[in-house]
Amino acid sequence: MDVSTLEELPPSCLDGETEQRRLAEVSRYAMTQDRSDPNLDYITELAIRSVGADIGGISIVYQSQIWLPSRVGMEERHVPRSGSFCTWAVGAEGDWFEVADASSDPRFRTNPLVTHAPHYRHYAAVPLSGARGYLLGTLWVMRREAGSFSPDQAMLLKGMARLVVDTLELRYCNDITGMSNRNVFLHHLQLGLEQTRLPHVMAGYIDLIGFRQLNEVFGRNAGNQALRIVGERLTEWAGASNLVGHLGGDKFAFALFGDRAAQAVSLERLKNELSAPFTLEQGGTQALHARIGVEHHDTPYLGSAASLLDAAETAASSISSAMLRTTVKEYGFELLARSHMVFELQGALDTAPAAGATAQHGELVAHYQPQVDYAQGRLIGMEALVRWRHPSRGLVAPGSFIPLAESTDKIYDIDLRVLTQVCRDMRSWLDAGLPVVPVSLNFSRRSLLHADLLGDLKRLLHTYRIRGELLEFEVTESQLLETLELVSPRVAQLRALGVRIAVDDFGTGYSNLDAINSFPFDRLKVDRQFVHGVAGSERVAGLFRLIQGIAELFSAELLCEGLEHEADLAWLAERGATRVQGWYFSAARTSEEIVAILAALRARGSGAAPLTIPELRALLQS
Repeated sequence: MDVSTLEELPPSCLDGETEQRRLAEVSRYAMTQDRSDPNLDYITELAIRSVGADIGGISIVYQSQIWLPSRVGMEERHVPRSGSFCTWAVGAEGDWFEVADASSDPRFRTNPLVTHAPHYRHYAAVPLSGARGYLLGTLWVMRREAGSFSPDQAMLLKGMARLVVDTLELRYCNDITGMSNRNVFLHHLQLGLEQTRLPHVMAGYIDLIGFRQLNEVFGRNAGNQALRIVGERLTEWAGASNLVGHLGGDKFAFALFGDRAAQAVSLERLKNELSAPFTLEQGGTQALHARIGVEHHDTPYLGSAASLLDAAETAASSISSAMLRTTVKEYGFELLARSHMVFELQGALDTAPAAGATAQHGELVAHYQPQVDYAQGRLIGMEALVRWRHPSRGLVAPGSFIPLAESTDKIYDIDLRVLTQVCRDMRSWLDAGLPVVPVSLNFSRRSLLHADLLGDLKRLLHTYRIRGELLEFEVTESQLLETLELVSPRVAQLRALGVRIAVDDFGTGYSNLDAINSFPFDRLKVDRQFVHGVAGSERVAGLFRLIQGIAELFSAELLCEGLEHEADLAWLAERGATRVQGWYFSAARTSEEIVAILAALRARGSGAAPLTIPELRALLQS
């Protein structure tokens, strides 16, 4: 901090130790100056309208600058910390900060927002306090006229500020440990790879052994306590100069920058830290072990953070879970197995689609997960999900081979294989007189932008005599953000063929409302993290309502993914969210099973009464 600005800051901002801890807290969130969060934008707009303000925003205090990840009424994404309203609001005592007339206040009368037209005078802010108690910034609003807000208006803004913090925590942090989630961990690791001057990086993937049994025997609360203990140990072990993250469930990650020999010593210490016994509130003294996969690389490293973590995960997954001790394995030992899997995957792709599962390397097939409108009692669509039917491994889930395909330029072949099967299956269903519903496909970014996609799609639509309206392509938020200028024209080309467009995994990316406003779309798919458990979490419920409002704003159909529990269904029903997809109604089904479902619907006849929820479940799960 520049010494010349100290007299312009409130005294509580000068505590160096507290400041360092607060800055560490801010770093948990993967926010950058050039990205806007759609949920934060929505809260800001609601805050301004609800109290009759003119402008507003969300400010994050960081070092010598103020970040504005959301703002309405001003263009600046960051402003100097010196002399800012936000700095004084964070440094003040209490949960409310208000300036009735900034033009007569010596702290702010020279602020550009006050001195320049339209000369804002009234300022009010609620400090944002993170889950660990550190102040992050403010939710603020301003008006042109001097004055003050009523207690009710202040209470309303305080409630919205709590929702801002909840949004940050849910989007960027694991809700059990408070550690950075996968997206944030990869974000900071990528920055570290690009900026480090240290000679070596080691990325690690931790998979706890025995956690599922502990969770089942002693209950979820005990399991969550164990995860928090592991997270605390990992954080303390890594120190402030390295990275750690909680990837979800019993999976963690870390990255060390520095000398390789020193990292080897640290890794031995980590094994001891993770294996040390701990005491649970229920369950007494317990111990967990871990499979730790690591990937080393000298810097500069030109690959991606995701590839480093994927390599470490591959190494960890090769360790037998039957080993009753914490074990470390380097990725180098897995190169042969990886190469063999690539060879088998290519063999499966070379297998003719109609050859059957007796092929040497198996075959790639599409399964279909139903989508229903339970209020209307009908099937409204299906999502095609790829599976690898392997002769020795059984049915292999996509998470085991899709990342491999993406890293070896085979992903378009897989996506095209799925599209071909979907068109072939739909033609078969149509020829049999079955009531066919639209099928959605989630293509990778590389496939969506592939030069041959439009030609291949037109060919398949012509060959199988399929109308484009029976297909839906899903575009994720990250695809919009990373390649908006390329995705938008491609979406227009797909829509020209009649294909429907859905924005998938909404709420999990970094895109802004301008991004999804850049092209027309038909459906907004709510990610499962905003559906699963929504009935029991006020925070998740609040974020769901925001997303529902965004769908209404764009006049888009809302589809809720990941519905698994009856309580969540009842909560959604009360709020008119009736279109869902998830295990509560059905898992993904084979094409043969879908034929039986469609045949049963045909047998009911077009004039039959709508199916009840139990009848829908019975039909789709039979």
